Amino acid sequence: MEALQRSVLSTNWITLIFVFSLTVLFFLKLFKTAKLKGYASAIFYKGFLEIEVEEGYSPVTFFHIGFSFFSFLMLSITTFFLINQYKQSNVFLFADYFLSSYYVFIFMIVRSLAAFLLLLLFEVKKQLSFFMIFKRGYLYSISVGLFFLNVFYFYSFQNQFFLFSGFVLFFLVRFLLILINNKNLIIKELFYFILYICAFELAPLFVLFRLIF
Repeated sequence: MEALQRSVLSTNWITLIFVFSLTVLFFLKLFKTAKLKGYASAIFYKGFLEIEVEEGYSPVTFFHIGFSFFSFLMLSITTFFLINQYKQSNVFLFADYFLSSYYVFIFMIVRSLAAFLLLLLFEVKKQLSFFMIFKRGYLYSISVGLFFLNVFYFYSFQNQFFLFSGFVLFFLVRFLLILINNKNLIIKELFYFILYICAFELAPLFVLFRLIF
């Protein structure tokens, strides 16, 4: 009787991504404990972000690069899980994750560069700095939430509605908090705000959706 060859697809690489993500948070906590706690809870307490505005904000620091990388990992793995569910696939391939992370990386880089050029072009960096700090802070905060969402999804029950609704809820709360906490600025600089939302929030999401699906 001829032996049948059995192919086993390992999902250990997903566990490694979660462990690596925790390692990134560990080093951020090691160097900036108070700042990490502040950003992680920023979605519940805006006072920390107001302090960040007063002290000044520079995205090119070890802490912000590290937290941005953590956010990238969480957005990539969430996108990968959502695409897998959309395709109704129970197979978790690293090649598919790599493709998803590539799209997310391009999306984040292009949007960041475009937003930076917008601020320089219209010379509204000072006016919109408050808005940008809140936007980045809430992204950090929901990235921590996405970590737990993805862990529960992968290790407990792989339910599409659970993952999708949690993902949408996080970003909806982020969007509403940005509007609420920046309402005075938005009213004052309505033209630039609408331009920013259309050009660097909605348009990139549409392009990303078309590229993936």
